[in-house]
Amino acid sequence: MNAVNGAGVRLLGRLPMVLWLTVMWAVLWGDASPGTLIAGFAVGAGCYAAARLPHLPVRLRFRPLWAARLAVRILWDLLASSVQMAYFTFDRPHRVRGAIVAVPLRTDSDLLMAMVSGGLSLVTGSQTIELDREGGVIYVHGIPIRGEGDVPRLRRDVRRIEELFVRAFGSTADIADFEATEHAMHAARAAGREER
Repeated sequence: MNAVNGAGVRLLGRLPMVLWLTVMWAVLWGDASPGTLIAGFAVGAGCYAAARLPHLPVRLRFRPLWAARLAVRILWDLLASSVQMAYFTFDRPHRVRGAIVAVPLRTDSDLLMAMVSGGLSLVTGSQTIELDREGGVIYVHGIPIRGEGDVPRLRRDVRRIEELFVRAFGSTADIADFEATEHAMHAARAAGREER
């Protein structure tokens, strides 16, 4: 009986990933008919079983208000960056410059780091180049960079997106770690300014 219960728990633990794969299948096919969803579920379950991926506990929480703020921010960034890129592409294509900026992350959750990376890559003009898990640094290519003043702005934008993801989906421990790291980074920056 314990073996049956263990198998049931494993299946329930994998169900969210299979459902996510089913949704992605429907999105890629551009069709949400019952046949497409059933086929997507079968393919997702088959791929998950064939890959023999270990069950990883997911420590995510969903906070609707923060998720709504995140969605509004990403939609706004999509709109503003698309208009900005269109302007530079048609009016001054030879003046468009980019830069790769290293941004230290304040979360150490693999899943939240991946979400931040994906969220940044959704926005026109920003692309995640590398995610250094060990160093806790994300490298983002940003366009347009008109001067040195745009680099801190890009860094602030990345940090704001990270904060929104952590507050929307992070566990209580993730948020506490995030705030402690943010406080330590702020104190280090303040000490660096005082030394100068």
